[in-house]
Amino acid sequence: MKIAVVTGASNGMGREFARILDGEGLQEIWAIGLEKENLQQLQNQLKTPVRIFAVDLTDGGTEEVISAVRETFPDVRWLVNAAGFGKFGRYDEIPVAESTNMVRLNCECLVSLTENLLPFMHEGAKIAQFSSVAAFQPTPFQNVYAATKAFVYSYARALNVELKPRKITVTAVCPYWTDSAFFRRAECTEKKVVTNMCVLYKPQDVVKKAYADMKKGKDFSMYGFKARSQTRLVKFMPVKLVMKTWVKQQKFDKRYK
Repeated sequence: MKIAVVTGASNGMGREFARILDGEGLQEIWAIGLEKENLQQLQNQLKTPVRIFAVDLTDGGTEEVISAVRETFPDVRWLVNAAGFGKFGRYDEIPVAESTNMVRLNCECLVSLTENLLPFMHEGAKIAQFSSVAAFQPTPFQNVYAATKAFVYSYARALNVELKPRKITVTAVCPYWTDSAFFRRAECTEKKVVTNMCVLYKPQDVVKKAYADMKKGKDFSMYGFKARSQTRLVKFMPVKLVMKTWVKQQKFDKRYK
């Protein structure tokens, strides 16, 4: 049985990826997310049978998915790790439990799913690991989130090299500011922390580009001219200057004195 496993399928880019994989001729799409109602809506919209996992990956959900894979022994053709969250604010505004849970979901659960599912993936299988433009620079006032995405980026690029003999490709997907439910959870106070976004891309555009890049076997995908321009620019700038520019752009220097 050929399947796709998509985390974060309740909303945003995970949901869009499940939709685009509906045309892949799979026997099932396994949709994993927190919001059961949203997953059921997705199930009703797709032609491919959808198996719903309304679970929290940080609280037993990862193990549940892995157990289901071992029981059914499917041929996993696509693995899309789109689940993740970020928190915006100063370190003392974000509960320690939230920060450590961010690391668990964005990094630990992603690695656990990937490496436990790899024995069920064969030549031509494809993996999308959702990183972020934030991976390319230390980012004050979202420091843990940016650090987790730097981990995902590095892990994805290196794993892709290791999997070349098996002809399985791993693509690091690095979205910029994207219009999704991400922001509802990211703000830690009633007052918005991040106020200056030079662009806000549509999730379907980011996913369409990522899907096309994966089909071509690329190990990296980034949508948007502004996103690509920023990541290229910061490579040549001192880290202190990059952080200082970010802080001033968002007026953090005035808010946090």
